[in-house]
Amino acid sequence: MSRSSLSNGGRSSASPAFDAIQHAVTAYLQAEQHAGRIPAGSDTGTIALALVGTTHHLLMTRSPGQATDAEATTRRLPAVLLA
Repeated sequence: MSRSSLSNGGRSSASPAFDAIQHAVTAYLQAEQHAGRIPAGSDTGTIALALVGTTHHLLMTRSPGQATDAEATTRRLPAVLLA
């Protein structure tokens, strides 16, 4: 592990776009939390990471024309993480 990845929590800084997406999703989840739609004790940063990572995985691993239920999986994920 490089010194630069250690300084940012172990994450690689090689993909600033993914960091920006994760931060935006975290901010959205925090707003939902402040509005009372997400439980107060929820770790919004971890939930955001799981959502962004799962969505990326689902988009990048499916084959063209493959019948997948990626949208349904992505919709179920928050319920599982918040349970």
